Amino acid sequence: MLRSFILICVFLWQCSSSKEGKETIKQISIPTKLGMMSVLTNNCELKSKLLVWIHGSPGSGSDFTMHLEDEDYGKHYCMLVPDRLGFGKSNSENFQPSLKIQSDAIVEMVHFFLKQKHVSFQNATIIGHSYGGPVAFQSTIQLSKLKQPSWKVVLISAPMDPKYEELKFYNFFAKNYIIEWMLPRSWVRSNLEMFQLKKELETLGSVLNENQFPVITIHGEDDGIVPLEHIYFLEKIQYKGNHKYYRIKDGSHFIPWTRYSEIKNIIFSEEF
Repeated sequence: MLRSFILICVFLWQCSSSKEGKETIKQISIPTKLGMMSVLTNNCELKSKLLVWIHGSPGSGSDFTMHLEDEDYGKHYCMLVPDRLGFGKSNSENFQPSLKIQSDAIVEMVHFFLKQKHVSFQNATIIGHSYGGPVAFQSTIQLSKLKQPSWKVVLISAPMDPKYEELKFYNFFAKNYIIEWMLPRSWVRSNLEMFQLKKELETLGSVLNENQFPVITIHGEDDGIVPLEHIYFLEKIQYKGNHKYYRIKDGSHFIPWTRYSEIKNIIFSEEF
């Protein structure tokens, strides 16, 4: 355990991007109970809205660099883009494939940031892509208990319905210890997350209807990794909060990048 990190109250600031006409992006390190979390962020001064991006599996926060550097996002949002524990530059002494552990770390990171920077926001949105979707939802369940800001979730290409979450042949193949030895560590950890996901979605599904924060679901109609059927899960369980979904025609699993403008327009149309 890296418990001592909880007592560390410093940010390690490093400027990672400063392109003309684009947001200046900084890398900060935030302590959590299970490891130091690396987070990319923009200039958060005078921003009234918070936007948190959570990557899939494996992935890293740098996947959203183009979003971070976007002037339109930067005008309105303070953005936090973490590497999930055990991925990218975030450390995890004892990695465990767990939605709860990942979401607890996100919650701890957000709390630390708000307290350390002495900032407050009127509205906050957590966007989760792929595996980051259920992590985002579970994180928001905890964060929505705060009196301010008001929270919302955007699920992009996200697995939510345990009925449609099944392991593929390559998941079993990659679990062979010889194959694991040959694969990058992030891929091995990603595969471990897949073996736990169906059961964890069942657990998450049992508490979804106890919440009422707004949810926007966006999914590509031609997603060959996470089936389109996941988009209807909240409808199926009669989710009590406001829920709207968007189907992206001819969209793949990677619509945050291949359909960048469409995704951006949806996010802004739901905010303003």
